[in-house]
Amino acid sequence: MNDTNTVTSNPAPATKEVLVNSTVQNKIANVVESRLNDGQRVTVVNLAKEMNISVGEIRNALVEAFGNRVIFKRGRTGGIYLT
Repeated sequence: MNDTNTVTSNPAPATKEVLVNSTVQNKIANVVESRLNDGQRVTVVNLAKEMNISVGEIRNALVEAFGNRVIFKRGRTGGIYLT
């Protein structure tokens, strides 16, 4: 017998997380360190646009590379900072 109260749904598709490979991660880390050492302001958004990588992937790569040394500040004077 067909139960009309039962709702069947397809499971949600698994999200595919794209990870930045270690070569790109090292390049991102080197660019950030170099620019910060030169006194330049570095933002996640500008870095993502320049490297054609999503903002989330840039953030994840920086956290992987620098751990808790990296600080992300928002706002007009925000950007990426290393402690």
